[in-house]
Amino acid sequence: MTFRKLSRCVLPAFLTFALLSLSRAQELNCDVSVNMEKVPSNLQDNLRSFESDVERYINEHRWTNEDFGGEKIQCAMNIIFLSATQDYHYSAQVFVGSRRPIYVGNDRSGRETALLRILDEQWDFDYVPNKPLYHDEYQFDALADGLDFYAFLIIGFDMDTYVELSGTPYFQKALNIANLAVGSPGGTSWKQQAGTYSRFGFIDELMNLKNQSFRVAFHQYHFDGLDLLATQPKQGLENMLQAITSVAAIRQQFDPRSLLVKTFFETKYMEIADVFLQDPDRSVYNELARLDPTHQGTYQEYSQK
Repeated sequence: MTFRKLSRCVLPAFLTFALLSLSRAQELNCDVSVNMEKVPSNLQDNLRSFESDVERYINEHRWTNEDFGGEKIQCAMNIIFLSATQDYHYSAQVFVGSRRPIYVGNDRSGRETALLRILDEQWDFDYVPNKPLYHDEYQFDALADGLDFYAFLIIGFDMDTYVELSGTPYFQKALNIANLAVGSPGGTSWKQQAGTYSRFGFIDELMNLKNQSFRVAFHQYHFDGLDLLATQPKQGLENMLQAITSVAAIRQQFDPRSLLVKTFFETKYMEIADVFLQDPDRSVYNELARLDPTHQGTYQEYSQK
């Protein structure tokens, strides 16, 4: 029995066991794709093994403290090369996404929900063919640490959806990597820039205690919302709206340019619009548009369905 299949009514009694079971499940199945169209043709041969090397590095590593098999987190990385040099230095963009099953009671529903969708527009690193990638928490490597950072981010977000704040150890690992990066000569693309996405800015905001309500709401949205819709639809929708309100409050109360809030709504707005079709009161879309004005056009469209 894994944590994901534990009944809500037995959660308190099995919490310790559940956390152990959850850690067993937290391994990655990452689909890596590479776009080399902007790399000069005479340099593309240097990248012939890049995709398989990265996929192997992510999927074959043991990311958690326990190694008991179990369910794997489904995720994807789409790496788009922007430039390359003769001395194996590259600039790239990377899209990172992850998802998890939606449950009906203790069983999978057959549907999934996106947990994370991030477009990282600047990632600079070196990649030398046939040179192994290593996990090293003390020595900065722009490529390996970039992959480690997103692996821990994916794991932390997944865990938070099942047990409130349980992703903290993995977010802390991601923050440690970001701190190491910004203090290193090759960590320029990690540094925070006002109003734009950065790895350091995102994880720093996520781990700031004033934003802990985001993680609590993230758990509520999934575990007490999406996973409840099939059996208790009214309560599930109420919990989801409460969670969305809590997320929006971070932008309203603390930071109008919050990366967390922006990422949440960019990932979730279509799902939110679709889910609330179950609510007979279409005025809920006015509230959703107020909470997430960036996507008010979508909410207005769905309010007419």
